[in-house]
Amino acid sequence: MYEVWSSPMVLSFTCYLFNVTNSDEVMRGENPRMVEYGPFSYDEIQEKQIIDVDEERDEIKYTTRSTYIFNKYRSINVSKHDKVTILNPAYIGTIQTLTSLPPDFMKKYGNSIPKLFQNHSTIFLKARATDVLFGGVKVTCNTKKYPELNLICKTLKAKPPPVLREGDREDVYYLSIFQRINGSLRGPFTVSRGLQDIRKLGNITSYDGHRVQTLWNTESCNTVKGTDTVTWAPLVEPLPFVSTFIPEMCRTIEADYENDVSIHGITGSQFIMKERVWFLNHSECYCPIVNNELECPPQGLTDVTNCQKVPIILSEPHFLHADPEVLNYARGLVPNEDLHKTYIVIEPYTGTPLSGQKKTQLNLKLTREPLELLSNVSEGYFPLMWCENVRFS
Repeated sequence: MYEVWSSPMVLSFTCYLFNVTNSDEVMRGENPRMVEYGPFSYDEIQEKQIIDVDEERDEIKYTTRSTYIFNKYRSINVSKHDKVTILNPAYIGTIQTLTSLPPDFMKKYGNSIPKLFQNHSTIFLKARATDVLFGGVKVTCNTKKYPELNLICKTLKAKPPPVLREGDREDVYYLSIFQRINGSLRGPFTVSRGLQDIRKLGNITSYDGHRVQTLWNTESCNTVKGTDTVTWAPLVEPLPFVSTFIPEMCRTIEADYENDVSIHGITGSQFIMKERVWFLNHSECYCPIVNNELECPPQGLTDVTNCQKVPIILSEPHFLHADPEVLNYARGLVPNEDLHKTYIVIEPYTGTPLSGQKKTQLNLKLTREPLELLSNVSEGYFPLMWCENVRFS
């Protein structure tokens, strides 16, 4: 199992974008109407680099690096040149940053931000899907034409947000959702080898140097625990649930035992992420604190701004297991447990994973602001896309 765990793996990473069909109407107060567009599929080559082995703690310290390559053969019925309309994450993210500053900043700079983008008259972005995901959509700091962008562009240069990368030409940037994870190191992690206690095999014990994080509201929720989904301890006795640490969320997720299934003639125990993960008694400690009070999003959503350093709200695809009110805003989404569930199938005697899929949706919170483009928008949780990691088949 160590050879399997430490060797490079070729995985599947597939995204479906929500194409907004009434973008102008949304800016006049209508609810968004969306059509799922995809799949856009990539081969994910994941490699581990072993840093250290701690014999006393019985742990391995390592980092991971993932490289993504577009796979046109699995991207059925779509071209990487096809364009899609989505809410502009760089624009909305910048506006949300301004809301945390004194009101004068919003008043002075808010209406200038659209001048960074090709279309100045919309909060939406129309671009090739592959550019939105990895390639990059051009963002230009033209301070000669728009001197009012001077401070904004200086800030971008000094500290570009994670969704932007600098281009070859000065004052040119490229916006994409996942470029920051393509080829970059993640971690370090530490994981239990299970030599001293087989029940701990594969358990993540620290992430980014922390065994107990400082992001959340209780020590239990801050504690790094759960597997990395690659190695599991043998299920010596039947378990009601298994736990996985999700770096994108900086938290642990539990999946409940559902049934035994047969994969390639081998019987495995299937564990599925259920609605209870989102119940308040499980998720309240992950709510951000605003003005000394917990500010929890609706059931089924989690705010990972502090974890990701970008203002993103995560959920399951099509708001599966979310508060029905969320679906009343975003029209065209149809949650389906068979299509959108996250699960893992484990061979119980060896702990070998036989099959598994992790599915996550990225959303932004759209709110009205005293700005030209945002004064009349409809307010709600706005889906951008959902993606699946197929770990095993």
